[in-house]
Amino acid sequence: DTLPRLSFAGSLVDGSSRPVQGRRFDMPVVDDEVPTVWVIWGSQYVAKALVALDAHGIEHYVKRGKLGTGGLEDLPGGGKLVPVLTAGGDVVVPDSEAILRWAEKTRGANLYPTPQCAEWSERASDGFLPNAVLYYNWIEPEGYARSMRAKFASLVPWYAGGGTCIAGYLVDWGTAKKRAEFAEKVLPELSKHPDVGTLEGRADAVAKEHVIREALVKELAHFQSGLGASDAAGYLCGGDAPTAADCSVYAQLERLVGTMGDARVPASVPGLLDDARLGAIKKWREMMVKRHPIRYGGKRAPTEK
Repeated sequence: DTLPRLSFAGSLVDGSSRPVQGRRFDMPVVDDEVPTVWVIWGSQYVAKALVALDAHGIEHYVKRGKLGTGGLEDLPGGGKLVPVLTAGGDVVVPDSEAILRWAEKTRGANLYPTPQCAEWSERASDGFLPNAVLYYNWIEPEGYARSMRAKFASLVPWYAGGGTCIAGYLVDWGTAKKRAEFAEKVLPELSKHPDVGTLEGRADAVAKEHVIREALVKELAHFQSGLGASDAAGYLCGGDAPTAADCSVYAQLERLVGTMGDARVPASVPGLLDDARLGAIKKWREMMVKRHPIRYGGKRAPTEK
């Protein structure tokens, strides 16, 4: 597989699909067909699903969603966001959390061994952490410059200014509307955190970066509390394989400090885990990268050209 062509609609990597009409994921499924996951490279929600399937030995194919002027097109079930899993001809599972539930129910993956695993997985996908990820990738200027601006600029062809400062300006122009939309969505969510308070627009949010960062450190420390005190990094809910909580936190965290595996998206806050208070989750993240790398590529169906 190769990286996708440049498209500023690729900002849709930052979104989790919500259920659309289709077969319920919690219905019994009797089939041995290899499922297909519809993706956009670099999406943290796609990464969550792919890591879970890989870590639990569930064979699957990957198919890229088609980007059009109005967003993703032709996704099974009629939705506009990824990931979406299909299997068995009539199974359509939108939403990363639903895909993990499907994997547990139909393929025996032990992703939700405790209620805390379920709670943490949903918190890492829908709470403060994912909104902080959007803030640092799209709103906070330094994080945006390191991550999304740099990634998109690297895809600008030479004849359009690739490799020059023009590429960055093209990205700024092409993503301006989407960045404003993210700010409108994210700032009210960040404002719900008691340590952050009301953010009065983008300028105020940028000025309070240090406050948002401190709240982010505390949120990561909350997830870190699931790790043991020993030097050996384990999983967030214990056990010998990643749970839903591990997959969710890991996928979000990589958009802050990692490269999203073979999608090669630059980190937005590369020094975040150097904070002494996050030593355990830093070791855990290093373990996850080594044992469970995020892999979007190399999973095409044999019949797909």
